[in-house]
Amino acid sequence: MHIRFSLFAPAAFAVALSTLSGCALVAKVTTEPLVERHLPKDYSGVAAVRKDARSTLVMRASGLALREEAQANTKDTRFMIGSMTKWISAVTVLRLADMGKLDLDAPIARHMPELPAANGAVTLRQLMSNRSGIPNGLSEALKKDKSIENLEIGPVEAALRFGAGTAVAPGDGYDYSVTNWILVAAVVERATREPFTETVEELVLAPAGVRDTSFGATGYEDAVGMAVAYTAAGGRKVPTAPPMVAASGTLYSTARDLVAIADTVYFTKLLSDKSRRELSTVQAASEDYALGGRVKTVTTKKGARSLAWETGAFGGYKTLLAYDPADGRAVVLLNNTDMPQPEQAKIATALFQALD
Repeated sequence: MHIRFSLFAPAAFAVALSTLSGCALVAKVTTEPLVERHLPKDYSGVAAVRKDARSTLVMRASGLALREEAQANTKDTRFMIGSMTKWISAVTVLRLADMGKLDLDAPIARHMPELPAANGAVTLRQLMSNRSGIPNGLSEALKKDKSIENLEIGPVEAALRFGAGTAVAPGDGYDYSVTNWILVAAVVERATREPFTETVEELVLAPAGVRDTSFGATGYEDAVGMAVAYTAAGGRKVPTAPPMVAASGTLYSTARDLVAIADTVYFTKLLSDKSRRELSTVQAASEDYALGGRVKTVTTKKGARSLAWETGAFGGYKTLLAYDPADGRAVVLLNNTDMPQPEQAKIATALFQALD
């Protein structure tokens, strides 16, 4: 069992975590059959559950990480986590806000003066809740020229190239647009004068103590320890990971690391109380969308729980983290055979409820 303690962890939480060894056997006995019962027999990936922050994380790996060589998934196999990256990007921005380097409600023209006036008036809050009103310039460009997905350019250059379409009614509508997140990363790079990926590593991943989480680059699927993504029929479904879209979907991780990151976000002083509230405050009610991810209410035998509900779809990778900030209850599903997201959500909800 690997437990990562953040330097930011309050004494009370550290004491609670220290009791894990005493309850690990009980947790494993009660939760391991539960995981087996709820997963499809042909599930390929990793599933993990934890009753609360004082319990051990129980993991089950099944299926193949690399079909061509019959290489099995293990509890430490890495998966691309897709749009779950947005949640970690939002945590990074909130850390910078706590440090006084960014303001969620200031016009982004403060950092990106080259943008058209209407776009420069948009705020980080609007970008991170997908309500900027800025057209999805990257998507439109890809429709005309598929080779653009292979561009090795950074967020700032990409923001000026694909984020200059005139914003319309910022704050009113909702558009799940990758261009929003290109702009977020560009603002972070301008504010820190460092590559966006390095800022995420420094401000979120390092404090969480994770070792198997980072940004994928060209050829990521061939890296040691990485699951390859497939369609349900068995063909490879592995998308590119251009650096310009790092903020929206190119992180890889493991079940253990994802829970460690959530523990650090919600149970340590990584973020201020204000920023944690911001992270969990819904901005787009019709989508249950807060900043970088959704907030979902799940009813259990012990009542309703308000969860951080982080999902990702990246080619054949389908991922989900359901986490209760109140007590650390967690469910993680990492899949590499293109599982339909509604099916994955149904399994995660059933697992979460069954932990009562």
